[in-house]
Amino acid sequence: MLRSRITAAAAAFALCTTLASALPASAAAPPTLPLADAQSDVGSLHVLRFGKAGDPIVLLPGLTTGPWEWADLIRRLSPRYTVYAIGLPGFDGRPAATPPLFDRFARDFWTLLDVQKIARPLVIGHSLGGTLAIALAEEHPERLRGVVALEGLPIIPGMERMTAEQRLQTAAQMSAPMALESRDQFLAYEQTYMRGPFGVLDGSLAAPLAEFEARSDPASVAQWLKEDVGGDLRPGLSRITVPLLEIVPYNGPDVAGSANPYTEDQKVAYYRALLNGAPRLQLVPVSPARHFAMYDQPDRVFAIIDAFLNATR
Repeated sequence: MLRSRITAAAAAFALCTTLASALPASAAAPPTLPLADAQSDVGSLHVLRFGKAGDPIVLLPGLTTGPWEWADLIRRLSPRYTVYAIGLPGFDGRPAATPPLFDRFARDFWTLLDVQKIARPLVIGHSLGGTLAIALAEEHPERLRGVVALEGLPIIPGMERMTAEQRLQTAAQMSAPMALESRDQFLAYEQTYMRGPFGVLDGSLAAPLAEFEARSDPASVAQWLKEDVGGDLRPGLSRITVPLLEIVPYNGPDVAGSANPYTEDQKVAYYRALLNGAPRLQLVPVSPARHFAMYDQPDRVFAIIDAFLNATR
């Protein structure tokens, strides 16, 4: 439920869930990515620009994904904003990059802002992208307008109970097998993930989204996962002086039959505890929705982000 490739056992709040409500049988297709107005490469980042008027917004993808997961939001925002959708190295067919990937991403991101003269963008990230957005806001909050994290957190849920050494050991154990997966094995996992009580509510979206995800390089995904699971950004949360919005997906039926069910309010409270220390924190739940809430509740996700944009002008 939290982010691709994080097993339920990693979550302190019993994210080990059981299959529940029936999935819709109607066929569906993911929104298609609009034609970009421009594209470029800045270091390890592939940048698509949509629109050319209005305040800048930067979109960061989740693990194994690319700009395509933001297609609906791009269509809604690009008429009023200049939207930059980032492709990360190793994902969505992009070339791999030399680790450490978190540090390389940050360097290339600030270079992107300099090269393209992007002043104080709002950064929106999903999952891993939300974690990267939080890291950016800790490093240079004065260069950002604000941050939106859609189920992206400063630490993997459950890892806060471990020591730093234990997190690194767990990260190595989780990532090592993935780096050796074939494309077929990788696709099979993504199909299972998207169909289960983690990815999307609409089961007919599972197969096409898994195909998109399987365009990523397993070894690169493993390295991103290793750094994500082994990290802890909580000590720097107090440095985020700009507004930080955490969007929290929740689907009651997915957890109702688990050994330790929890309510929407409890999940929000748990996320709030993980983000404790951020001075201008706001959390908004989205229900019913799974990890890819932008597909489950596109209108609701847009409304939350639109309100945040208006509030941070």
